Amino acid sequence: MSDRETEAFFDAQRYVDGEMTPGEIEAFEARMSSEPDLADQVAEIMAMDTALRATVPTPSAAHLDDILTSAEAAVSTPRRSIPWRQLAAAVALVAFGFGSGLLSARSPVPTDLTGDLLANASAAHALYSVEVVHPVEVSAGERDHLKGWLSNRLGAEVRIPELTGQGLSLVGGRLLPFEQGAAAQFMYENTDGTRLTLYLTPDTQEAKTALRFGAAEALSVVYWQDGLWHYALVGPLDKAQMTGIAQSVQGALF
Repeated sequence: MSDRETEAFFDAQRYVDGEMTPGEIEAFEARMSSEPDLADQVAEIMAMDTALRATVPTPSAAHLDDILTSAEAAVSTPRRSIPWRQLAAAVALVAFGFGSGLLSARSPVPTDLTGDLLANASAAHALYSVEVVHPVEVSAGERDHLKGWLSNRLGAEVRIPELTGQGLSLVGGRLLPFEQGAAAQFMYENTDGTRLTLYLTPDTQEAKTALRFGAAEALSVVYWQDGLWHYALVGPLDKAQMTGIAQSVQGALF
């Protein structure tokens, strides 16, 4: 993309996400009247967002209570004070499509696994990121074993991103269930004790999608597909920080 195209794309996303001021909206809508390509781009973004939200039903109040109960039962010794009801609400918002925005314009996000991916990745982060004794199954000190074990269980080579350049050290990883088989979670931690998790699971069809961002309460998620792998980076950081780390993950993987 040229600088002008990139600027137009982000303007279109801000318009769709409702992030513009009334004055900006008026000026942008005037631009769309004179620039058909820009109007088409806005329509495409709206269609993708609608398709994403339509794939996953809104969870019931009973389901939200189940998430909360599971989270509270799994954490016997929390490492910090966590507002559990806010975190459970964040997981639920992920599950039925919270406020999201495209970060690049390569292709639409497939919608068949997106809802399951976001819900599972967020729930796993909520359960394990607060653990003191057992945050992971295999520690970073056994990195080679972790890589071989997860590659064998997931049926394809698993790569563990190195994120020291982002101030994140690997804590370790674990195997998790997923609707189509299995998934892996890698946990990272910075010097302040803030933890991020990278959730990944393979698919049977290759695709290359845009990075997408979503946030609710204190939890953020960046998610995408590259080749046969779906990824979801989950953590309590803002959009700019999460996006930068997700881009580092992509660079480390390929």
